[in-house]
Amino acid sequence: MLIKINELIAKTISYGGKRGLASVKYIVIHYTGNKGDTAENNAKFFATTNTRQAGAHFFVDKPGEIWMSVPLERIAYAVGGLYTLKNSAGKFYGKCTNANSVSIELCDCKKDVSWQQMLAVRELVKYIQKKCSNAKTIIRHWDVNGKDCPDPMAGKNNKKWKHLHNKIVHNYQYKAKVKRKAAIRSSGKVTKTNKIGTAKVGDIVKISKVVGKWGRMLKKKNGKWQWIYLGKVKEM
Repeated sequence: MLIKINELIAKTISYGGKRGLASVKYIVIHYTGNKGDTAENNAKFFATTNTRQAGAHFFVDKPGEIWMSVPLERIAYAVGGLYTLKNSAGKFYGKCTNANSVSIELCDCKKDVSWQQMLAVRELVKYIQKKCSNAKTIIRHWDVNGKDCPDPMAGKNNKKWKHLHNKIVHNYQYKAKVKRKAAIRSSGKVTKTNKIGTAKVGDIVKISKVVGKWGRMLKKKNGKWQWIYLGKVKEM
């Protein structure tokens, strides 16, 4: 997947000094806490309106759009302070800091994240790790200082966090229900000759890999991989 990163740099109150990219060791996942917001909206807010020492390097929204707000070479004010160390929270307190981390804010995820959003985060993490070769640890804001962020994924043994983390690290594996009749194809694109079957409304499919807007199903059929257009399925 060719990643597209839009850029609108925040006001300088949102970030601090320069750093070497080799010093970055952590990628921290946050959420904006808003409903219906977009990555672009947030980038514009921090570029024009923000008055606090707060910010993040990237915003990712439900459709999978990515906006950079703070350059990787700059320290974003994102993980400071301490909320609690109870119940396994804050395990990385004192280890992960603003200076050695990159922060990603998930937009409009007070309940769940979309597959587009998760795929975008996976590709963004890969992009960050190419730039910052030591950024090998992916954690939540909750893991840093105990803040319930991202709230739906906070807490010990949180299934939603395990689900997202697994998708970021190991690619995309999930069950989905077909919401519109869909062609099954032998490759992730539409051609005159690659249709090998049909999925009916209500069918359950298992997606093992995502490339762009196409999902590869878990099992082959007659020796060929089965692909389905993700716009016709809904994750379960």
